[in-house]
Amino acid sequence: MYSIYFENRSLAVCSLAEQPLNDPNAVLYSPASITEIANLPEMFDKSPHICKLYIPTKQENETFTQLCSNLTHISAGGGLVTNSKGQYLIIFRHGRWDLPKGKQEPGEDIRTSAIREVEEECGVNHLHIKEHLCDTYHTYRRYDKFWIKCTSWFKMDYTGNGIETTPQVEEDIEHAVWVDKKELKNYLNNTYPSIIEVFEKSGVTLNL
Repeated sequence: MYSIYFENRSLAVCSLAEQPLNDPNAVLYSPASITEIANLPEMFDKSPHICKLYIPTKQENETFTQLCSNLTHISAGGGLVTNSKGQYLIIFRHGRWDLPKGKQEPGEDIRTSAIREVEEECGVNHLHIKEHLCDTYHTYRRYDKFWIKCTSWFKMDYTGNGIETTPQVEEDIEHAVWVDKKELKNYLNNTYPSIIEVFEKSGVTLNL
C-alpha cells in the first residue's frame, strides 16, 4: 500500500484485499480514467471533510505513479536513531514531535542525505545506518506548486558516548531529545501519521 499524507489525512493506493478496505472511517474510490487519477490529489486536498480515501486496485505501482504525475517531486532522507540505552532521538518543530529528516542534495546518495540531515538537525555524530525501514510520502504547497516529498527512512545506531544534542534553530527545531521507549507514547500523541508509520515499520508498538 502507498499512502500520501495531507497533514493528518491520507490518500492511499491499496490492493483489493487489504484491511484498510474494512475501515469504517474510510472512503473507497474507483477512478473512471487515468486523467481522473492524476487529478485526485488536487481534489482530495480541497475535500477536508474526507479523512481517508482509498483506491483499491490490481496495479498498485502503476496507479500510484499516475496519482503523483501532476505533483512536483522532492526526495528526502531521515533517521530513526537509537543509542546504546535503547533511547530514540526525536525533535520538536512547528508544534509537533518529529524525526530528523531533510532534502537530498543534487548528486548525493540518499543514505548520505539521511545521515547528514540527522547530524545537522540534532548536532550528533557517530551515526551508523543499519537498514532501510520504509518510504513515506506527504504533500504541501509552496511557491505556487503542489509538492510531494518522498522521505526514505533508515534505522540508525548512535555509537557515540554522549547524549548532548544541539537542535538546528535555523530550521525551526526547538528541541532534540533522547526518549526512552516506554515514554514514546507521551510524545507521539502529538506527531504526524507518517512518523507513526515509521515507528511501526521498525517494530515499535505504540498503542496510541
